[in-house]
Amino acid sequence: MNLAPTISVLLLTTSLAAISLQLGTASSAQKISNLSQASSTLPLVKSVGLSPDMDVPWSKPVRILDPFEGELLGVFDRNYLGGYLYRDGSKQVISLWTPESIRLLVTVNSGQVKSSFYTAGSLYPRPDYLKFVTTQKVDKLSIKVREKIFQLEGSIGTFVVNQELATALKNAPDENLDIRLVLEGGQTVDSEIGKGTVKAWRSIY
Repeated sequence: MNLAPTISVLLLTTSLAAISLQLGTASSAQKISNLSQASSTLPLVKSVGLSPDMDVPWSKPVRILDPFEGELLGVFDRNYLGGYLYRDGSKQVISLWTPESIRLLVTVNSGQVKSSFYTAGSLYPRPDYLKFVTTQKVDKLSIKVREKIFQLEGSIGTFVVNQELATALKNAPDENLDIRLVLEGGQTVDSEIGKGTVKAWRSIY
């Protein structure tokens, strides 16, 4: 029995696999290098944590250096629902979009005037308020990109970004994008991502 052809095919297959692996490794290394070079000029944020009064560059690519999760690229987005930020009952949807995940925080604001005072026979409210902010857990997220709807289920407000979703976000049209959140208990909140954030996705995904 002549094994020479079989051995030749095996050697050729092994060689091709090795070349493919080397090219893949080189490509990954180049991608990491490119991301590193690009991120060096971006604004620096020191945490991936979301909070109601956080002060970050909104709707712009940023470099995040988190003490627990290391270095990554991302873009923060914020959308007010139901009026101004400090208006009683108003909501805000805060999100962080990174290559691997989407993090969401929904807050509900309420305020109460501490006291009032009289001036020239008139009653005026004091400018200082008691502000209460409550957060709500997001269990499900739906994202509509063009005609396709991505439905995600998360854990503690965090949702995994797969390759299909990453590609769709990167190629999303330059316009506001609709999202729907399902909160713990079943309440639905419709919000949107501004076109500034949508444009910034092209630097993230």
